[in-house]
Amino acid sequence: MLKSLKFCAALALCLATASSPALAQPQRPDANARDVTDVTVFLRRDANVPLDNIRINPGSASSCNFFGTSAMDSDYARDYMARFGGDPSRGYAGSGYFSAYSPYGDASRDPYGMSSPYGNPNTYGSRGIYDYNDGSRCSQSDYNFAAGRAYIRARDRTLTDAFALFDQKKYPEALDMFQKSYKKIGYAEAALMTGRMYLLGLGTKADTPKALEWLHKAAEQPNPPRTLRFDAKAPERMDAATEASIVLAKIYLIGHGVDKNPATALKWYQKAASRAYVPAYKTVGDFYYYGFGVKKDVVRASRNYKTAAENGFAPAQIAMAQILASGDDGVPANPKTSLGWYYHAAKANHPDGLYALAVAYDKGQGVKADPKQALYYYKEAAVRGNPAAQNDIGTYFAKGDTILPKDEAIARKWFEVSAKNGEPEAMYNLAVLLMKGQGGPVDRKSAWLWFTVAQKAGHPNAEAALKQLEPQMTAAEKAEAAAVLAPKS
Repeated sequence: MLKSLKFCAALALCLATASSPALAQPQRPDANARDVTDVTVFLRRDANVPLDNIRINPGSASSCNFFGTSAMDSDYARDYMARFGGDPSRGYAGSGYFSAYSPYGDASRDPYGMSSPYGNPNTYGSRGIYDYNDGSRCSQSDYNFAAGRAYIRARDRTLTDAFALFDQKKYPEALDMFQKSYKKIGYAEAALMTGRMYLLGLGTKADTPKALEWLHKAAEQPNPPRTLRFDAKAPERMDAATEASIVLAKIYLIGHGVDKNPATALKWYQKAASRAYVPAYKTVGDFYYYGFGVKKDVVRASRNYKTAAENGFAPAQIAMAQILASGDDGVPANPKTSLGWYYHAAKANHPDGLYALAVAYDKGQGVKADPKQALYYYKEAAVRGNPAAQNDIGTYFAKGDTILPKDEAIARKWFEVSAKNGEPEAMYNLAVLLMKGQGGPVDRKSAWLWFTVAQKAGHPNAEAALKQLEPQMTAAEKAEAAAVLAPKS
């Protein structure tokens, strides 16, 4: 079962008894998948865009039933033609491509002859263009619109100038230029930046309704056909329309200037996913897994997790592994596949995937037990921030064995790192060393504090340890310790 998004689970049980605190042994907790959809980036566009790069807005060119058309080197046009049956390799003949310099057709060919670039010569009129009026193809007005847009866009510097002003912290001038840029060509980047500036009060008074208006302009841009692909080297990469969707989702998620509305937040995360932003699938899965704003649906959550996992997003691989480890509502257990997903996450150096492999080799779960391999994965997970692994490395040093020599000073350091990262077992173990003076001087006040925090975190033996420690403390130590936890006035 997946745990809270905010806390790392700890299922390990201590070996301590009520009368004698002892070090907890490493056990397997549920891994906690960390998400990267909070990272966003402002996208910038070159000042001069080639005339070949044309994008048609279906809202302005309603008779045209595709998203874009261009000369032969436009990736999104190629993607579209490939998806809907066109053949970009055929060049102009029947492909839907045209030159922005000659939207009425190729002047080098006879508009009435068999060499016509758009197929059936009988469809040509005096304009020399393939022109259906039934909405199944682009009309001449669509081609004219696209060519005119490309002409303006190739010479437009408003977006570049707006970013330059923003970088110089000339926010009022930047805001005015972003709005001018949007009105001129409809850049999603310009609408996104205008929305952000109204949201944050940069160059103007903060105004959430206006921010929402501009963010909608950016987010509701047409979805270009594209393949899902996650780049671990650039996890935050997204286009401006996708980023606007993420910002809108967060506004409704936290209630920034509006009422909190998880259902609306989910809608915008789904919009980001529809634009091939892989991390959004993980977030959508979380909404359905936890029943946040929607009815809980583990099957639907798993479908979203799987989409992101299959495209290389490690947090989604962790989520799939957690569900399949023991099964969940509507999803049968599959420990072998679960371990496979942990392995994929570990290959991406995800700390929770590394920790899961450490436990597997430590306990011989799904693989042959291998203490050395387990220690390797514990170390890799620990240095990458997994609190449970940090506690386990501390335990290795505290106990000592043939693989790793005993070193209580190092153990104390690892327990402290893990405890500060919220691991209850490490809080308890650190308190034990502080109480007994192992790996450093006796510090009963700090020991009392860590036992107390561990007790509040639900450690089963912390209360008994406190009862054993308190008779050893002086009145001054008790007063100092209690003062640390006292509410500040």
